[in-house]
Amino acid sequence: MEEVTQGLDRFGRPYVEKRSPESLVRLQNYVDEDIPSDRAQLWSKILDCRNILANHFDANADNVELYPRFWTSTSSQRKSNDNLEEMIEERDSYSSSYFTAAQFNTLAKGLSSGPNNLFPTPFETDSELHDGSYGGFIELTKPEVILDFFSFRKWRLLEVILGGEDACMAGHGSRLKMPALFDILALEEVDEYHSFFEPILVRDGCYCGIYQPKPYSPCVRFGWYSDGVALLWKREKFNAIDKCIDATGNSETLAVKGSFEGGAEYQNQVYIIVPLQIKGTDKCIVVAATHLNAKKGATKGVPNQKIRQSQASEVRRRSEQMADQLKDLGWKEVSIIILGDFNTEPASATVTSILGENGNRKFRSAYANNDDDSYTTWKTRESGTTRRVIDYIFHSGDDGLQCKEVLSIPNSEVLERTYLPGFRYPSDHLLIAAKFHAVMSRKNDQLPESSSSPFEWLTNFQSLRHLVLPSYIVGDVSPPPSSTGTASHKHLLKLNALHVGCGTSTVGESLLCLREKDACGYHLQYGHVVNVDIDKNALDVMKHRWRQRELQTQRLDGITLGVMDWRYLDFKSEDSCRLALDSLYRNFMQPPPNSNNELGGYFDLVLDKSTLDCLLCSETDVVAGFLCEVYRALRLPIMESKPSLDVGNEQTWGGVYVLVTFHPVEFIQQLLSELPGAHLEIEYEVIRRKVDIVNTIDALVVDEVVTGIDQSEYFPETNLPPASAWISGSFSPDENYRKTITVFTCRRLPNPDQEESNHIFSLDRQLVREHIERTCNKWYQTASPMVTNEREAKLRQEFQNAFSSQHGAESLNDEVTLDLKTCYELMFTAEEKHVLPYDFFIEDWEAYCTNRNIQDDFSRQGMNIATLIDFLMEMQ
Repeated sequence: MEEVTQGLDRFGRPYVEKRSPESLVRLQNYVDEDIPSDRAQLWSKILDCRNILANHFDANADNVELYPRFWTSTSSQRKSNDNLEEMIEERDSYSSSYFTAAQFNTLAKGLSSGPNNLFPTPFETDSELHDGSYGGFIELTKPEVILDFFSFRKWRLLEVILGGEDACMAGHGSRLKMPALFDILALEEVDEYHSFFEPILVRDGCYCGIYQPKPYSPCVRFGWYSDGVALLWKREKFNAIDKCIDATGNSETLAVKGSFEGGAEYQNQVYIIVPLQIKGTDKCIVVAATHLNAKKGATKGVPNQKIRQSQASEVRRRSEQMADQLKDLGWKEVSIIILGDFNTEPASATVTSILGENGNRKFRSAYANNDDDSYTTWKTRESGTTRRVIDYIFHSGDDGLQCKEVLSIPNSEVLERTYLPGFRYPSDHLLIAAKFHAVMSRKNDQLPESSSSPFEWLTNFQSLRHLVLPSYIVGDVSPPPSSTGTASHKHLLKLNALHVGCGTSTVGESLLCLREKDACGYHLQYGHVVNVDIDKNALDVMKHRWRQRELQTQRLDGITLGVMDWRYLDFKSEDSCRLALDSLYRNFMQPPPNSNNELGGYFDLVLDKSTLDCLLCSETDVVAGFLCEVYRALRLPIMESKPSLDVGNEQTWGGVYVLVTFHPVEFIQQLLSELPGAHLEIEYEVIRRKVDIVNTIDALVVDEVVTGIDQSEYFPETNLPPASAWISGSFSPDENYRKTITVFTCRRLPNPDQEESNHIFSLDRQLVREHIERTCNKWYQTASPMVTNEREAKLRQEFQNAFSSQHGAESLNDEVTLDLKTCYELMFTAEEKHVLPYDFFIEDWEAYCTNRNIQDDFSRQGMNIATLIDFLMEMQ
């Protein structure tokens, strides 16, 4: 149980303390008073700091500038720029696929304080750890100056982080949104995040950021604030990828942070992992920052090297899991970067646990680290001088992410006598950085050609709009004051929609743009739209298009979009249905009481634009699976009786299945109204088709509706006669065929034979299958047969005429055959051939032969008249 308290430190500044049996975290709840208001003030403070340091510097008093750094090629390791600042000038010419990432242990204030620095908070009884000796850097010329965080060192740290004076001073404008050099920053030993770094770099700067303090920082034991890890990224360069968690539009980032797994000896180090999208591209970078266990020896009996190896393995595993999760969400191009102070050398098992091949990914180090001159920390303490490589930038290397250059390591000849830190560098660790190129599989901002202008071939959204308005779906049932699970507050109701057979249609996007206000003052809209299809490429197109349009829309003030989801679903497979939909139901709802844990009933709208039409041309079992899943998905209406005499029954609306179809009205009515176990209120109307090419380049536009206000301009022409495409005995479309379509609305009703507390969602698949077979047989063989007596007689006569023309015989018996091409020409009318091209006919013929066990040599020869008639009757 965590106890949270607030207090004032000895300087009267507020802080927050979080204490549990396993942790003690103490954080500032204030902002330093000397935060600059603009870039000029920032640079003025840095210059003042330099001048004061120069007065204290024993040698080369006129030179306290940061050590010179250069960008060097990772292939040749030769100098590629004259100096670090040239990178500033080049930066604007880079495409969005180039970015820089930096790693920097800043040396915590609480780990480098001197005896004259008053610790601000209660001191924990651990006196052997607190000697006020400037973190052991007693060989420094003037440690009281060099390590004075408040007066000097914080400004020098900021100079390093931002990349020098050009970064601090470039550009114009208010506040501190300076074009800092590094696009991604991983910082460790940060114990002044909330009071100093966050206000400058995040609140007023160009970064977004996440901070994770250590559970029991040694800084706290010394009477200072908790140190931890910070991960920052430029908001102009990256989007943090969000994962939607409910249909009300609430979302949380996929980012994770925390302590490592294991016992207490493992848990005092932390990590942050964030998924970032490079803006204007379809490229994702999973970025991890961490600080592993320090020192040699053991912690609570466990060797520290073993602890570090376990922690490194966990960082890699969690990063790879996030990358896999992003791919499951539809991101094709995902790379990984891991930055941190690993407190161990390149040849250690800890580093090998990152670089070793494991699964499909292979990691590389941005720095070669094979040079004797390499180091990332070089310091002199009481115990002696140590020079080590312990800071790293690792990256995945076989997924299009290329490390082009790295920031050079200062030559040992230019370092001060006591190395790091010093007058010319504010930390005992060097900032290291790498320049990356994210290779794209296609040009930035370019959608796949097939998705640039989606073609709504069936009909456009406006022609269906009146039948999917939230007020129409809710119907006559007034929304309750607070709708459990769907209302984010008292006067907002958000509905859920399932778009089956979505293809690359923009209907889902249009649904999320609907905003409706009814007469009672309720605001109704769609909060969650799930698109399912068997075509994975189409789903990828939709995901990419949505991300691009969502990004443009988010730039507009006052527009908050709902949740868009995509799932692969093959109705031929019951397992596919369960995999696609059951996980969704489990995430968003709980099974009602007495439902045998059966899942379903989540969607207020299921929209089907001719998917059922297509499935009716396939196996009966597929159609049965489809209708069962549609019914299971529909919200279950519930009638609840109120005990009070002056309060009537309260009913929740049932979900609505909106079907757009070319099939005859009578056939669909028979199919759906007599569906075994289903209780549906079925209506239909005929509307004129309006095909459309949709603009998906611009931002989405909110479609506002006020219930009861004339919306005639949006209502399509209705009251049209149903299109008649099939006259008994032949396919003969009338003038309205392909110009009109029939739209059925099937509202789910309560089951009158079922107790209110017994919530059953599903239908019996076998009974549904038998019903479909009966309905199809009845319709096509009885109500509207393809082979009537008249058509059979005509076919026999035409078959004889064709045989006589080819062979010169006046009469024929039932065994003579005609080739398949001739049979096709005489069997079908011109309209039927338009629907069934010859290639499709051959596929049907081969299936017929397989079902009838007809030998291959016979099927190649052609058909006799009896087979021709039987084929038509079977395949209609």
